[in-house]
Amino acid sequence: MKKKAMPDIQSAAELKQYYERLVRHDYLEDYIDDTRPDEHELWLVYSILKKREPSYRAIAITLAWGYVHAGLAIHELVSLHNKNDDVSKKRRQLNVLAGDFYSALYYQSLAGVNAVDMIELFGSTLQEIYEQKMATYMDKEAPFQERLQQSKAIESLLVTSITKKLNITDYDDLIKTFFFYKRLSKDEQEASEEKISPLRMSLRNGQISNASEEDMFREAKQVEWHLIQEKAAEHHDEVGELVRSLLERDGGI
Repeated sequence: MKKKAMPDIQSAAELKQYYERLVRHDYLEDYIDDTRPDEHELWLVYSILKKREPSYRAIAITLAWGYVHAGLAIHELVSLHNKNDDVSKKRRQLNVLAGDFYSALYYQSLAGVNAVDMIELFGSTLQEIYEQKMATYMDKEAPFQERLQQSKAIESLLVTSITKKLNITDYDDLIKTFFFYKRLSKDEQEASEEKISPLRMSLRNGQISNASEEDMFREAKQVEWHLIQEKAAEHHDEVGELVRSLLERDGGI
């Protein structure tokens, strides 16, 4: 199979723009919640992968990860639209279709660079992600902190599976903390808009009051904020610098 041509990507903005062009679809823009990774998430993954992979494969794998990231988040939203009115039913159907759309894109991205090894890895890791999500959801007796740590591991499981495959696991602790901090930040934003996030729904067991829940999530974000600073300080390269610059830009918790 002929290798798919990739553009010369020089910045996070360029990578994000390329990703957006590839996922451009009218109904996604008009009807589906935006679950796509931001430019910094994409660039972090790419910056790590290019340490072991040629740029064309690093881009393809990063894009594939981004499609899966968006697809998994879309499928999580299906459970939030659980009403039986016509609008909610249509929303659920569209979310399912969007998830399938992203799944097709990830396979196409990997197949385009003959990344058979990654196609197999993505498939097995996705199965593991679904199994772990189900186990976390069904384990109603586990304490909040345990369920929180399970969710943290799941959040970055595909990225860490890729880094393990490529033998670049030095960044795994940073990856886990970075992506979970981003997830908690998004949860906080949704809570401020009086929305229930998929993360909060998966962790809620009916025994936590709203006030206690807010305190627990706020504390969890503070913990991850301090952890991400520690982990970023351990890497004196472009990856560590990228995370440190994002922390400075965000200005803290």
